[in-house]
Amino acid sequence: MEKLYDKIKNVDDIKKEVVHVSQWDCDVEVRTMSGLERAMLLGRCMDKDNNVIQDKFQSGVLIACLYDPETGEKLFSEADADWLIKKSSGAIEKLAGAAMRVSGLTREAMETAEKNS
Repeated sequence: MEKLYDKIKNVDDIKKEVVHVSQWDCDVEVRTMSGLERAMLLGRCMDKDNNVIQDKFQSGVLIACLYDPETGEKLFSEADADWLIKKSSGAIEKLAGAAMRVSGLTREAMETAEKNS
């Protein structure tokens, strides 16, 4: 019988969802970010008053969660943040929304993170 510890450690709990982005005429794989990626993202995207800096947050979500569905490789890195956030707001909203949904970053979760920072 498998121990609970081993079951939790070995389970593949990363959700994957392919999203078509009409503005870019391509499909993009959106994956759940890890707990570490989520904590690092929230740490980078808060100002001194613990308010979320939207452009940093949205580009950070895209960088953490977007993958090439054919190769499985990450699409973007931190070096892409400046130009990425300047792309179509519709594409950004669609992908950031999907990434936040699969990663459990609801409005309530964000408000809790802001209070606990």
